[in-house]
Amino acid sequence: MLALSPLGALLGLVLGFILSAVLIARLRDKLPQDHGRAFAVNGQVSKGKARGSGVVFIPVFAAVTLLVTPFSWERCAYLFLTLAAMLTGYLDDRAELPWGELKKGLLDLVICVLALVTFMGTHSEFGFSLFGWRLALPWWLFAPIALFVLWAFINCCNCADGVDGHFGSLAVVALGGLGYALWAYCGGGEWGLCALVLIGCILAYLLFNASPSLIMMGDAGSRAIGLFMGILVLQTGNFLLCLPFAVVILLDGGLGLLKLAVMRAFKSKTFLAKLRTPLHDEARKNRHWSDTQTVFRFVIVQAVCCMIGILVMELLRN
Repeated sequence: MLALSPLGALLGLVLGFILSAVLIARLRDKLPQDHGRAFAVNGQVSKGKARGSGVVFIPVFAAVTLLVTPFSWERCAYLFLTLAAMLTGYLDDRAELPWGELKKGLLDLVICVLALVTFMGTHSEFGFSLFGWRLALPWWLFAPIALFVLWAFINCCNCADGVDGHFGSLAVVALGGLGYALWAYCGGGEWGLCALVLIGCILAYLLFNASPSLIMMGDAGSRAIGLFMGILVLQTGNFLLCLPFAVVILLDGGLGLLKLAVMRAFKSKTFLAKLRTPLHDEARKNRHWSDTQTVFRFVIVQAVCCMIGILVMELLRN
């Protein structure tokens, strides 16, 4: 383990990138193949490509994080749960028939509950802040909100993954914003370093996922990244920061989940009926954006939101 320092941050980023790139290059032929997605725009294009590469770079992220950050049982617990989310996603990736919603939902719930128990067992104050005001919440009110945040990140990240280079690029921008906020404003330098290591691993993955892609991260990557991103949001002490730093991911994947939930709960066929979800499919199918336009425009919006979030936090601090 290295002391927290710029050298440790540089080593974490570089190690995460190099190890992930080398291992993906060596192991991608051993990954399961995608079967194509019947209801996704151009879903047939992905058929036959290697998927589930998260099973390669997520363990690299966990190992490098342990190497370059001060030891913490709390962090070890989160890394273990991130690996558990990766494993459940990978088993779904390699299954001949996709797992049902109930099975995946129960597994997500167990992992999120364990992450929440870990967080609440290692923190004594719960709440959120807005424009300089701090609102403390009792544990019984904070717990369901935090549980929903973790669940939302797992599922929104999973749904946002579907275009070459799209989710990986959005995740890099979101993690960059969250990591900087943790380091500069939230007293969480170690967690900012974790975000930096994960960025390095995702950048290595993007070497192979840029259009036309050779591999896809699959549920093994998107669900694990989503869980850890949600954990980072909780570590900021203000779950409202998910709005500037991950708003595009949450909207891209979350509107489809909201649409499905309303349709099932109220038997409604008109709610958001003209909007195709996830939003990247709306952009490509109904707005006639190319894949490249979709990726760049979504990433630009997310980058602008992150910069606004950081500037607002700087103004509030001064």
